[in-house]
Amino acid sequence: MNMRIENGRPIFYGGPVNVKHTNVTGTEDVEIGGKTFRQAAGEKTQFTLSADQMNAIDWTIDDSANQPRWKQLENIKDMFYYGAGCSSKISEDIRSMKQSMANIADSFFDGEIAESELADKFQSLAEKFIGTCKEKQYPFTSLSGFDEAELSFAYDCFRGAILKSAAEHNNAEGKALCSKYNRGWHYYNADYYYKSERAIGAISGKAKDMASEKGFDQFEIPDYKAIGKNSLYNFNSAVSGESDYIPGGLRAIEEKWIMDFDMVPPEGFKWFYEAEGRNEDVVMVEGDEVPSPRSTVWAMYEDMLISSSFDFSVGRDQPSDIKDLAELLQFRPAGRKELAAVNKFMKNFQVAPRWYYREQAQRETKERIQRAGWNVNA
Repeated sequence: MNMRIENGRPIFYGGPVNVKHTNVTGTEDVEIGGKTFRQAAGEKTQFTLSADQMNAIDWTIDDSANQPRWKQLENIKDMFYYGAGCSSKISEDIRSMKQSMANIADSFFDGEIAESELADKFQSLAEKFIGTCKEKQYPFTSLSGFDEAELSFAYDCFRGAILKSAAEHNNAEGKALCSKYNRGWHYYNADYYYKSERAIGAISGKAKDMASEKGFDQFEIPDYKAIGKNSLYNFNSAVSGESDYIPGGLRAIEEKWIMDFDMVPPEGFKWFYEAEGRNEDVVMVEGDEVPSPRSTVWAMYEDMLISSSFDFSVGRDQPSDIKDLAELLQFRPAGRKELAAVNKFMKNFQVAPRWYYREQAQRETKERIQRAGWNVNA
């Protein structure tokens, strides 16, 4: 029997083929080349299947061999260096490395070191981590060749430290602007976008140089956006507060206030939003007390400042419960080229009452259940 691939699935043709199946009841030790392995044990059955019978099976293809190099390394890192896959043999070394990286990133954003020194410190910590893994013979005593995965993992950790520090410095500025009675706020300083991009560029260049020196010809920076790692993508994704996620999987209910992570801010741009009010500032909606503070917002571009105040709608299912920044503020004259670009960028931010996303998720869940034929009131 022969096989070809069409539209991503196998197509069989020709004579019948014998297929062996093991009804697994346990495992057994098998010695191969002086090493002991475990394999499935149980009753073995052999079938003879025609090409049509083979084609009727819902086949899946293991395409791991054709994955880009960075994706193959992601699988190795997940298996040995992240979370539950990380052995206690190396976990304290990883914790220590991450703490050092966090301190260095803070020093960069505090203006104490430049990009070149940041990159050199990354190299030093990455080399130390690779050396520690060799010394401890991790992850295996009899196998080598994990240096590339260890370099990539160290890069992940340092990139994450840079973006976390950028977001924390940004948020510290925002918190200092809040009034005593705020009911939630957002703050964005484009300076941290550009500083973090320069820092990431510095360590990315250093990581590629290290990979070249070590002969890792296929080394690549991972596509963090493709694998849903917002904390490692860029400043926009990190400061938004949205969790890392598995593409296509379930996601947490979170306020999405930055719409497009790839949109580059104008240099010299800042904006701040705050929902203000005291506890007694409420209105009654269908018997419930709903906070109704008057919200404030301002934006700066170079030496220009614009500000406004507004109320969200009282109803809980109104389109006006979500507002984008460009609806609330506009730099004038709007026809000026650079101001038109700033006004366009402000469409990338939106604000909503605290309860909006939670109740929106609840409504969507209720609708899905009803469409499935369930009585949600039973």
